[in-house]
Amino acid sequence: MSSMSLVKQPIDLIIYFILFGTSIFVNKYVLSVLNFIYPTIFQGWQTLVGGILLRILLSHKCLSVSATELDKSGFISLLPSFLFFSAGIVASSKALSKLSVPVFLCLLNTLPASLYLLEVAPSFRGGSGGPVALLATLVTIGSAVASVLMDIDMTVENLNFSDSPYFWMLVSLACVAVQTLHFKIADARYTEVDRLYFSYIFGVVVLAPASLYLEEAFEVLHFPHASRYDFYAGCLLSGILGLFLNLSTMKVQSQNYFSVVDAITKLVTSVLALSIFPDYTSHTVKIFVGINLVSAVFVPQPKSKEVEMPDPMQEQLMESVLSRA
Repeated sequence: MSSMSLVKQPIDLIIYFILFGTSIFVNKYVLSVLNFIYPTIFQGWQTLVGGILLRILLSHKCLSVSATELDKSGFISLLPSFLFFSAGIVASSKALSKLSVPVFLCLLNTLPASLYLLEVAPSFRGGSGGPVALLATLVTIGSAVASVLMDIDMTVENLNFSDSPYFWMLVSLACVAVQTLHFKIADARYTEVDRLYFSYIFGVVVLAPASLYLEEAFEVLHFPHASRYDFYAGCLLSGILGLFLNLSTMKVQSQNYFSVVDAITKLVTSVLALSIFPDYTSHTVKIFVGINLVSAVFVPQPKSKEVEMPDPMQEQLMESVLSRA
């Protein structure tokens, strides 16, 4: 690795840190403060903005990779990923609209922890991180489960989990997990950028008629804040930030300290969110969430095969884009 790459790594991680926190805050503002409760419309707009912007970046060769044409066999291979991508982003919006940011990020931590646990479980060893990493993984998952159990009303008459944001968070995590595992067996001709671009297109095609079927396209006509500038700005920013966050993640996820930076990013974002958005969770839930956010720092990030980028040009992925952003 060149000395220039070593210098750029901290900068790339700082950019990821900023993009992640800003994206969470913008989405939370639109979904909760403005109470925009139409996920197929919101995510359809995000995929449209992201798809158009990514197409522009590829057309003007702002990225060091070029799009691969999607043929029939490629479409069949990537179709499960497209479906889980669309379902996951809608479920994530429904969860974030009702959950506090710390709780949302606490549950998000269970995904890398679960994937790491699956990675080390066959050998019954602590993996590359040793027993500390294994213990941190179990604490991360256990504290997340405890926070959910402490927060939901377990009385029989109120137990309707399908209407709970925790249900939608579970759907979102399941979709992301399956999508991550599917990437390992999908058509290897397509890069992460290709998959993101085609996922955006598929999302627009699927979510547009879904909004009509669910009648959200008609209900949104009565949205009380439709004329506010901050609403339009938030929707536009959410699409732009979502794209650059995805591209930034592709850039930094193979770096040695990404798992630590990712966990610290969620921890700092959660602390800042407490001073920005109201949080009505109990003190007991906050304690478990705090334990989760701290223990996640010691959970190693599972590495997929695709993170190992053999093409030297892909080492420069996003450099030109981030320099222009």
